[in-house]
Amino acid sequence: MLSSRMKFLASTFVLAMTALTLQASAFVLPAHRILRMSVAEQNHPLMSTALDLVRSDFQRVMDVSLRVSDEQPQLLVGTVSGPMATKLAATGVDLTPLQEEAQAFIVAVAPSGQLVVAGSDAYGVAYGLMELSRQLGVSPLTWWADVDVEPRSQLSLDEGFLIHQTPHVSFRGIHVDDVTWGLQPWLTRTFDPGASYTIDRKITRHIFELLLRLRLNLFWPPTDESSRAFLATPEARSLAESYGIFLGTDVEQPIGSEDLVPRIMCTDDGFGYLTRFPSYEESQDDRGCGVYYHASYSGGPHDYLWLGTASPFLMFQQLSEAFYHGARRLWVLNVGDIKPSEYQLSLFADMAWDLNAVRELTIGRHLEEFFAANVARDIARLASIYMKEFYHLSFQCKPEHLAGTRVDEPDGESVDWNKVRDLPWSEKRIRHRLTRFDLMRRNVEWLADSVRHAHPSRYDAFFELVEYPVMAVINQNLKYLLAQLARHGISWLSKENVDETWRRCDIAHNRVQELTLQYNALRGGKWQGILSSNPAGRQVFQPVPHTRVQSALPQDVPTIATFYGASYNASSFSGSSILDPVLGLGASIRAMPIPKDCNVTYKFKHNFGKERYVIVKLHLLPTHPIQAEQRFTLSLDGGAPLTFTYDTEVGSEEWKTNVLRNFAVVQARIPVTRATGEHQLVVSALDDGVVVDELFVYKAQGNVEF
Repeated sequence: MLSSRMKFLASTFVLAMTALTLQASAFVLPAHRILRMSVAEQNHPLMSTALDLVRSDFQRVMDVSLRVSDEQPQLLVGTVSGPMATKLAATGVDLTPLQEEAQAFIVAVAPSGQLVVAGSDAYGVAYGLMELSRQLGVSPLTWWADVDVEPRSQLSLDEGFLIHQTPHVSFRGIHVDDVTWGLQPWLTRTFDPGASYTIDRKITRHIFELLLRLRLNLFWPPTDESSRAFLATPEARSLAESYGIFLGTDVEQPIGSEDLVPRIMCTDDGFGYLTRFPSYEESQDDRGCGVYYHASYSGGPHDYLWLGTASPFLMFQQLSEAFYHGARRLWVLNVGDIKPSEYQLSLFADMAWDLNAVRELTIGRHLEEFFAANVARDIARLASIYMKEFYHLSFQCKPEHLAGTRVDEPDGESVDWNKVRDLPWSEKRIRHRLTRFDLMRRNVEWLADSVRHAHPSRYDAFFELVEYPVMAVINQNLKYLLAQLARHGISWLSKENVDETWRRCDIAHNRVQELTLQYNALRGGKWQGILSSNPAGRQVFQPVPHTRVQSALPQDVPTIATFYGASYNASSFSGSSILDPVLGLGASIRAMPIPKDCNVTYKFKHNFGKERYVIVKLHLLPTHPIQAEQRFTLSLDGGAPLTFTYDTEVGSEEWKTNVLRNFAVVQARIPVTRATGEHQLVVSALDDGVVVDELFVYKAQGNVEF
């Protein structure tokens, strides 16, 4: 009879053999081994570069060496139409989808347990290899955001593992621009003091590697002549070829080869609102349509270059509209100095690659996955929550716009736009915003401490991607919101005097300087000069003058009813094709896109008594028409609908006001047809592109300030 110990050993052996049987057709690679690889096109410039990156990644993560060998290879790499085609087909992996695609790849575990990386072409193979690096846990931002690799004891891919991807947009890239305050001084100090080129070979290699890892294939350099001169050299073009990068110039001449210049380029107004969309006829043209979009902007009415505050939710909404209206040939993102817009760049790249995947994931989850990959899974949810608050409050007013100043105004303007002025906010709104920023500060300080203790190797990445932008925007807001209270003789706390509030304002200004010095000192000064606490030398970054005004702060006007665009508890939607709200969009974070011929009904109860009219005020995203016009109607309780349009000309005073506050205003005086009971306010879209952010219903009497 078997002893208890023998029974235990026997059962353990059976379980172990069962596990081995289950893993027989999985791919399991322990650390500190050699990975045998069969590849026949390794001399292709792009494939050679991608293979070098994967070799380096395996070495850094697992101490695994890749060795080219046709003897029992564990990894097969090649194109479906190249010399490896027969071997790839023999693995049993279905590669037929790649026959009709471009830049597509399949990464799969074959029934034999071999790992297959197959591409429709060299681009597909390169992107498939970069997907393999992602499976290892290597971030595309490994160099650009100091995302150190984390060692692994093995790479294990389950039986039947398969990823098949193909790009939605053919040409996907970035425009590095407005670099005189960030990228240029950093390059000069870091790579080649006294160099004449803004973009040279040393930094271009890092940029091109970033693009390849993000599955981007197009680069527009800064507009200065020295950068263009370098990128016209044979050396630069050879380097671009080795990373699969097309070199372009600017929005007027987007690509250096005529068979690639789309028919039209849809550009935004600098603030993320596309000024035109393809017509149906243009979308059917063989040359296709393109998009040029800003995540960083220099110009009037005021630039935003500092903290990467461009709303990812607005980017998703606008680029989705462009894509679904036919702009699928070429996408370019103006990313400024690259840092600190790493998230916008990553989101843009993922959207251009597979827009549907991002839509299904949602922007909130995409943001969470971004921090899971670049910091740590256990802090990703909290980091994404705090960054959504960062984007939300920055959408309401970007840190560069808090002083009420403007730039590039025409000569002879009677208004002194360089003078700090009040924002049109009540004391209640200022205090509410200060409270939210104070909560954010405490939350992020706690999270930063957690990262320092639990993930010390990822703290620099956390500081660059979360702590610096959040803390800088907090202190910039403290500086100007406290100053606005103090200017009106109001103290922040009840037990302090106004002088103490001014002191807190000055401390906040100094804290921004300290944070920026800390950023520039990271990694032994690797980023020295990349960020400035005074980008472009604008007035908004100077200390606030301690002045006193006699006027009172504005007062909030009470409403009969207030709604978000997507107020689920008080509204209903009609139309079979109505779009879901982009959660996080708008000042309300519940802005509602209303497609043409669809409507939203908002319900409220009120006794109007003898009142004959009601005032309705709408805040809408200051978008531009998708077709010729951008019209909607308003009706109350079945009354005759009133028609409105709210497009503005770029450069007009109304446009400047709208983009600085990120909403357009439409006011309506509507007759009351039902005095009591439940009322229904209906917004109907006559054209595509209408996005309702907030609605306010006021009594007709009284002074309603806009």
